[in-house]
Amino acid sequence: MSVLAFHLPEEVWLQVFLLLPDEEKMSIRACCKYFRRLIDRPSLWRNRAVVLKKIRSYNSQFWATLRRRKISTVVVHKAGIREWESIVMSLPWLTAVTIEQCSDEEVLKTLQRFNSLKKLVIRSSQCPSGLASALTPLRQLTHLCLCELQRAPRTELISAVSQLADLNSLFYHEGDKPISKRTFQGMLARLPNLKQLSLKMGPGYGTLPEDYFSLSKTNYSKTGREGLNQNGLGLTRLELLNYMDPMLSPRALEPLMSLQSLTVGYRDRVMEPGRCNLRAWLSKLPCLTELTISRGYPLGVYVHSVPWTLQSLSLLQVFMHPGDLNALGNQTPNLQHLHLDLCSYDGQSGLQELPNLFPKLETLKLRHCYMTELEFVGLAQLEHLRQLVILDAYQGPSPALLKLIQKLQVKTNYRVQVIHTPKARDPTACLCSQY
Repeated sequence: MSVLAFHLPEEVWLQVFLLLPDEEKMSIRACCKYFRRLIDRPSLWRNRAVVLKKIRSYNSQFWATLRRRKISTVVVHKAGIREWESIVMSLPWLTAVTIEQCSDEEVLKTLQRFNSLKKLVIRSSQCPSGLASALTPLRQLTHLCLCELQRAPRTELISAVSQLADLNSLFYHEGDKPISKRTFQGMLARLPNLKQLSLKMGPGYGTLPEDYFSLSKTNYSKTGREGLNQNGLGLTRLELLNYMDPMLSPRALEPLMSLQSLTVGYRDRVMEPGRCNLRAWLSKLPCLTELTISRGYPLGVYVHSVPWTLQSLSLLQVFMHPGDLNALGNQTPNLQHLHLDLCSYDGQSGLQELPNLFPKLETLKLRHCYMTELEFVGLAQLEHLRQLVILDAYQGPSPALLKLIQKLQVKTNYRVQVIHTPKARDPTACLCSQY
């Protein structure tokens, strides 16, 4: 490298390094002390998660590097009390911790020593008997995810969660059946700041009460929330996983008037349109701007109920018939973000009309294998398109796809970022929520 390169301002190098994947940053870091110092700057590692495995093999230099980078998020696999002591001593300022495969009650007690802890994810674990008592002191938590816990004492857990009044995000994926109405409403009434809720509904259960999401006046008065809207919760984001009708009634979501984002992950595909409660739900959500549907009913069953307020739509493993895309375009004139990963009876017919149907699209995710060259290059007509994600270039782009991308780039004067490599999985995320 030219000596002149080292005379560039550090700010310029930092901006360059921000654009690089971690592997390339590590290669450059090994070049010299100057780059090592720059790449260890905390600004390059903000909001990045470090996965910790076989912690006993880490030496003092490793922990010193994490301290220099001010790492605040970690994912910990199969660690005992000794390993957790090392984490607490080296990174006491952690704000987000994900624990995987832990059944040691003493380990959970160490969480109290992270005074800045805001986000806690516990997943894929044999639930220790002391989990509830370990959660109770963590009053500062704003995000909690309990996922795939085996033999969890539901009553004790929900009682502990109910005491975390600062929670604004709760992912409760414990058990194989939904929480009873009385217990569910009692918990939510004590979480006044909750905005995001994710529930794993479980297999066939029957129909829950129609007012499942409507808190009673009794619940409000017990918790001093009389001044709030008593028609329901203040949720803005709701996720229903492993769901099948008729577990919730057609009117179940009516109290959630402030809902802005809805995700429904059906357990399987459903072909009987008469059972679809999604149509009724969508017609009663005036603030909805984001919708994600996985599996479930064919698009045509509910397409005419999709609200015009939508700005972001994801359809994953959903059947689409000819004409459904046209109907969707008529329903969503303001759509800016579209993710299509369909199971279509008739290919992905209608994609040539995308620029006319969704003229405001800024991001688009889809498979290219069913698209003709005319359809693919025709995406250049989307004047606001900034990012195109190709979902089916698993082994890297083929020569034919690269040619199509080049033609699209030329037509758009290279304003569209085309992504064809799979996005890395967020190591801190709940596995239930990932498609």
